[in-house]
Amino acid sequence: MADYGLALSGGGTKGAIHVGVLTALEENGLLPDRIAGASAGSIVAGLYASGMDIGALRENVRWLAKHGDHYIDPNILGVLLFLPQVLLHRSPSLMGLIKGNRLLHYLCDLTDGLEIQDCQKGLLIPTVDLNSGNTVVFTNLFEEKAPISALREENVKWQKNGLLCDIMMASSSVPAVFSPRQINGYMLVDGGVTNNLPVDLFISTGESRVMAVDIGDTYEMPKDHSIMEIAFHSFSIMSRELKDCRSSGEIFLLKPPIPKGAGLLTFEYMEECMESGYVYTKKMMPRIRRALEKTI
Repeated sequence: MADYGLALSGGGTKGAIHVGVLTALEENGLLPDRIAGASAGSIVAGLYASGMDIGALRENVRWLAKHGDHYIDPNILGVLLFLPQVLLHRSPSLMGLIKGNRLLHYLCDLTDGLEIQDCQKGLLIPTVDLNSGNTVVFTNLFEEKAPISALREENVKWQKNGLLCDIMMASSSVPAVFSPRQINGYMLVDGGVTNNLPVDLFISTGESRVMAVDIGDTYEMPKDHSIMEIAFHSFSIMSRELKDCRSSGEIFLLKPPIPKGAGLLTFEYMEECMESGYVYTKKMMPRIRRALEKTI
C-alpha cells in the first residue's frame, strides 16, 4: 500500500478501466490507502474499500461483460403510464427508465451488508440530493482526516453512515436513466451531476496527496438518438463542463484511452476497457512513481 488517495471518475460501464488501473498499481506495489469515486467510479472505489481484492474485481468485470444485461430492470409500467398521465394532466410517476433494483441487489451481495464506516480502507463517494440540490458526500474519513465540524463547503452535506451498496447505487443513478435512491431522507442521484471527479472533495477532508483517473472527458456523438443515449450524452457534456470550472489539485492525472463504442451500458466492452486501463497505467508507471516521490 502507498500513502496517497486515488480519485475515480464516472463513465458508465467504462468504469471497468479503473479496475485495469488498480491492477497495474498492484503489480507495482502502489495500491492506494484511500479511495474516492463518483458514479461508476463509486462502485470500483466502494468494492476496493470494502476489502475486495483486485483479482475479484477483475472477475466481476468479466462476469458483467457476459451477464450485465441481466441486471438491467426496465421500468415497464412507469413507461406505459407516462404518456397517459401527461395527456390527462396528472403527475407522471416515471422516475427513471431503469429501476436499478437488480443492480442494487448485485452490489449488496458483493458487499454483504457492509456499512461505509466499516470499510477496510478510507472511502469517499459523492451523490446529489434532488430535494435540496446539495451534494451529499458519504465518507468514513472523518476520524482519520478531519472532524465533521471542520467541513464547511457550500452546498455540500457530509454523511458518515449508510449501507455501502445503497450509496454506490445512488452515486451511479444517472438522472432519467436510473430511478433516484432514497437514503437518510435524501432523494439521491448520480454524484457526477455536480462532481464527476471528486478530487476537491477528497482534498477538503485533509487528503493532500490525490492521484486521479478521468474517464469522462473523451466525447463521441451518440450512436443513436434514443432517449437513453440522449440523456447520457447530455449528462456527459454537463459533467465535462463542470470539471473544467473546478480547480482539482491532484498530484497526477491519468486519462486512459476509451475503446471506441464503449458507453453507459455497453457491458460487452468492459473487458476491453479494463485492458485499456491496465496497459495505459503500466506505460505511465515511471511518471506515477515520480509524482508520488515528489510529494513524500
